[in-house]
Amino acid sequence: MAEDVISLESRRKAKPKARKRWKVKPRFFLLLLSLLLIWVAAGFVNRYVQIAVLRSKIVRVEREISALETRNESVRQQLEEMQADDYIERAAREKLGLIKPGETVYIPMRAASPDDPLDIAKRPGAGGAAAGGY
Repeated sequence: MAEDVISLESRRKAKPKARKRWKVKPRFFLLLLSLLLIWVAAGFVNRYVQIAVLRSKIVRVEREISALETRNESVRQQLEEMQADDYIERAAREKLGLIKPGETVYIPMRAASPDDPLDIAKRPGAGGAAAGGY
């Protein structure tokens, strides 16, 4: 039975050693502070870049607005001109071929070019008896 009894000294030796505690050195705090400062600086830089991009977009949109306002004004002027009676009459005459009652319309034929013969009767499409026409 004496063999079964363990002495105090052997129990103390058999005990696992206490865990070694880490010593926090000032270098660790300096590293932690440096990482924090880098993270904050990166956040500021990121926001600054975003602000610069947004400012450039604002300038571009303001230019587009200015161009569209100018175009809008020219379209309004054109609309006012198109609603005038003079424009309506001119468009009816030129585009639709309309005439006022009692007017005679003369449609010019193809102008003679320098290569055309001087004898009009021999020219095709001149018509008349001399040309062998109807």
